[in-house]
Amino acid sequence: MKKKYLFEVGGENLEVGKFEAKYVLECENYKPLIIFEESNVVIFNVSKDIKIDTVRRLGMTKRVSKVIHLFDKSDDIDGTLDYIEKIDIAKKSFAIRVIGKRNVSEKEIAIKIGEKIAKENEINLGEPEIKILFFAGTKIVISINETIMETSYKRCLNHHIKYRPYFSPISIHPRIARAMVNMAKCKVNDKLIDPFCGTGGILIEAADIGIKIIGLDILDKMVENTKGNLKHFGLEGEIKTNDVKKISNFKFDAIVCDPPYGISTTTKGEDVTRLMQRTMRIFAKNLSKGKRVIMAVSNLELIETEGFLLKNTFEWYVHKSLTRNLLVLEKI
Repeated sequence: MKKKYLFEVGGENLEVGKFEAKYVLECENYKPLIIFEESNVVIFNVSKDIKIDTVRRLGMTKRVSKVIHLFDKSDDIDGTLDYIEKIDIAKKSFAIRVIGKRNVSEKEIAIKIGEKIAKENEINLGEPEIKILFFAGTKIVISINETIMETSYKRCLNHHIKYRPYFSPISIHPRIARAMVNMAKCKVNDKLIDPFCGTGGILIEAADIGIKIIGLDILDKMVENTKGNLKHFGLEGEIKTNDVKKISNFKFDAIVCDPPYGISTTTKGEDVTRLMQRTMRIFAKNLSKGKRVIMAVSNLELIETEGFLLKNTFEWYVHKSLTRNLLVLEKI
């Protein structure tokens, strides 16, 4: 029997958040189908109840809730709410929240929905066990969020560069890094390689999910920095000083990387254009059919996609002089 879940995506990049969620659900065999999207809300039909560990993977989703009512938009919201039956939340404490565009009175909605809940249930506005969410857009949605179903939207910020012993000012943001890892569709205990690991931002997120990690960098200093950062967060991986061509020495299920892209990044004197040309040939040669490369690049013209299917391209605005492009490539 199909289940419906509502995903509230963070405002940084709605498309990245939507596809991160989609690819995680595909990876974990939930057979997702998007049936509604509006504003920062995406509703998926899935084949089974979503597990806590699946929700925990997500870096770009603020909250996941199970849909219990989905109606076409009506001007008579009161009448729609009168139509629904009692809402069973066992004996758990609860709070009622309006999400999305606040074009309705949260107080009035709370009163109407509160009438559908047993009087024995305690209202707890501070730390409820259950949040009952109400969304009114082109559809009316009522969903239930359990507090224990927490994403990593906030938690992955514990890995921000300001909390790392070693960092680079061009290090990729933890939410971007986590979304990139999730788009690679790796399961727990699969192997992911980052051949330009820098100070380890991508590897930190992958290891935190439970994916086995391999990191390479041409600079000894960066390798030591990655090792130090992983140790700081209680994470482990295989980290070595090597050129990108040495990925042929390893077995892996996906490549996720943020390659050198500018004058502030050391390539030991190699021209970035030449480096990226040979990198893409190396990736195509060493990646198995159906497996993915996820890359953050500034100049799309440097990337040759021969041997790959380009699944997605996302723009990520960093600041006024820098926009990154996230590429999702699948080996054919």
